[in-house]
Amino acid sequence: MNTRRLFSAVTLLLVITFVISAESAAGIISYLEGSVQVSRNGSYISPRNVDIGLKIEASDTIETGPDGYAEVEMNAPSAGSIVKVRSNSSFYFESSPEGAPRRETIFQMLRGALSLKVGRLSSRESYKVQTDSAVMAVRGTEFNVDMSADRSVLVTVPEGHVESKSGRTTIMAQPGTVAAVDNNAQISSIKIAPEDINLYRQYWQGLRLDALKINAKLSIQQFSRQWDQQLPRLESAMAELKSQQSVISHWEQIVQGNVNIPPTADIIRDKRALSPGMLELRAILPVAERTFNTLLGLEEAYNQGFADGPFQSGNYRNAADFYSSFSGDKEEVRDMLARARYLMRVYSVLDGSAGGGMPSSNAPDIMSTPSF
Repeated sequence: MNTRRLFSAVTLLLVITFVISAESAAGIISYLEGSVQVSRNGSYISPRNVDIGLKIEASDTIETGPDGYAEVEMNAPSAGSIVKVRSNSSFYFESSPEGAPRRETIFQMLRGALSLKVGRLSSRESYKVQTDSAVMAVRGTEFNVDMSADRSVLVTVPEGHVESKSGRTTIMAQPGTVAAVDNNAQISSIKIAPEDINLYRQYWQGLRLDALKINAKLSIQQFSRQWDQQLPRLESAMAELKSQQSVISHWEQIVQGNVNIPPTADIIRDKRALSPGMLELRAILPVAERTFNTLLGLEEAYNQGFADGPFQSGNYRNAADFYSSFSGDKEEVRDMLARARYLMRVYSVLDGSAGGGMPSSNAPDIMSTPSF
């Protein structure tokens, strides 16, 4: 296993503005091993450049493979925070611009597990981890967030406390109490002795894996049907935006600081040109991203032989038939999702220039999706 460690202390100044190219490093990779990928501004950084010392910017996506692990020393919203990215994990983060009344950093988990140690925050700073079904808010603490393939979530806190919310219910996870969100978005608290947290995490992961094995074939069948409906919508939205590539390219130049912001009339014209594709993208991107990452998680169960047998309905004979198709498109879809997130950022600059609000990153309603 290829293991590399950065021993020197890292202290960087975070400077985040609405101009994407002007963003300074929000963090730095201080340790990594195995397969680790980083996407930035809609494309993946060359693997040979993903190494210790790589500066991480707001909205970068970090992904680890089966043997992957990374540690990122963060400076958003303030220095002193560390994020440990476990194997088979994917996340990106967003941060409020410097000078905003409140500095908010949000980690959007797509799959896997994160361990975070958050430095002390001021009254105007906040730190959140968000999944499809829950939001975890912290003030300065050490905690773990595990997400299973069925999108269940476990929050464990060795030190401090984490406000964990799903729907209208809020639970305070702290030493002695863990928060668990099931695959129907129901949150509950469980009393666990602080010294048993790691054992309970392993136990919980085992339970979720057992449930996954039992229901793997049905789950793959259900999510493959969803994917067949969502992928064409995602492709259609991206095709619509590509038809306005000249507008997008112009705004990419603006956010890179190469071109001045145009007059209001031109901004409104450009917003109208991009709105049809962007509205569809905002609607489909969260659910498509969720389904894609769920199918990645289910692929492990399939590879272990827990999804044998014919499908009862749908476009595929069985799981092997589906994953033969899915695997062939996987890298192209990953690139498309990275590009889609980047276009959302570019549009947010246009929208802000027009006096509109930032596009929201509404998580999909998992209550409307099938359970495992």
